[in-house]
Amino acid sequence: MLGYKLRGCVSRGARDQSQGKKLPSVCPGARGRRSSTRRAPGLGRSTVVTVRAGPVEIDEDDLIQGKDRYKWYEAKFCAEDQPAWNIGSFVSNVQVSPLYRAVTMSVEVSRERIPLAAAYKAAGQRAVLRVNNGLERHCAAATPPFPEEINNEPLFKVRGDLFAQEIKAVREPISVKAHLTVLVTRKEAPEVWGLGPDDVVEVGPFAGTGLDLRNSPLMAIYACPTVVIFVEGRGIATCRALLESSSDVANLNLGFRRDVRVYYKVPNGASVVFKEEFAAWEARGPVRVFTTTASFQDAFDDDDTLTYDPETTGAIILVGGDEEAEKEAREVCKDADINRILADSVEQAPVVVWYLCWLLEGYN
Repeated sequence: MLGYKLRGCVSRGARDQSQGKKLPSVCPGARGRRSSTRRAPGLGRSTVVTVRAGPVEIDEDDLIQGKDRYKWYEAKFCAEDQPAWNIGSFVSNVQVSPLYRAVTMSVEVSRERIPLAAAYKAAGQRAVLRVNNGLERHCAAATPPFPEEINNEPLFKVRGDLFAQEIKAVREPISVKAHLTVLVTRKEAPEVWGLGPDDVVEVGPFAGTGLDLRNSPLMAIYACPTVVIFVEGRGIATCRALLESSSDVANLNLGFRRDVRVYYKVPNGASVVFKEEFAAWEARGPVRVFTTTASFQDAFDDDDTLTYDPETTGAIILVGGDEEAEKEAREVCKDADINRILADSVEQAPVVVWYLCWLLEGYN
């Protein structure tokens, strides 16, 4: 029970009590209220009276009393209230082989508009596209994950930071555009295959989690300085994304490797995709690209320039889900005693953020 100064009420009650009268249980003017006990100071003897507290009235215009005030302090992910699909714009559509086309679009990548869970974060993820409100198509992304530096301004803004000359004000989310190239066939995505300037293309959350590069022993650049990459089919899209990745996303750190060999298997010479970019890849580090129309084993055996130690060599298999091709590449690794293998058939585990678990399950 709480003690309060009720001089008027208590003095009369004490006076009545001294005259032999029964002390009222309710102080005048306090009937109909919740009962509580209050102690009056200043009297020779402690006197306790019972009063009733009235209902609490909330002023809805007072933000301090607002019913949703607790939401001010909730941890939130940026862009969680943004739409899942965003409109892209056509850039180009190029036939890069008899089977494949490289379709490039300008897409939204701002962290104020695209939540992290839906963003393109790792090589090997698949772009989810919808053309003219048609079916969803999962396409191999041939563009490296978008570098973090292009989101410096949006990330600065979502933190609520201000420059010295700024004042707090409502501002529209910042838009950041970047080019996204996907590799498609007519059979798997006919709408994307035929994409043109007059079509409306929508980009949804990227599918999959990509190559498990972060948890792979291949990330130890000095313990694994030599890397051999076996590529076939649409796996060349992931290979391009991996080799061109910037330093602020998961990448191979080509500048610190001793040897990186790419063995690219194709049905014939006309089927080589991104051939005009091989020279640029080789300029990024100790990279050499070999194409073969035979087998991975023949390409590996014919490479007389490769000197490797199985203990310090890793392999990456990028075959776009082709089980036979992956099996063939693993046989080459087995014969070469290469045990550190990363394949695109096994994606990385979803990242579990500790505060997400806290929000869902409660902090213990």
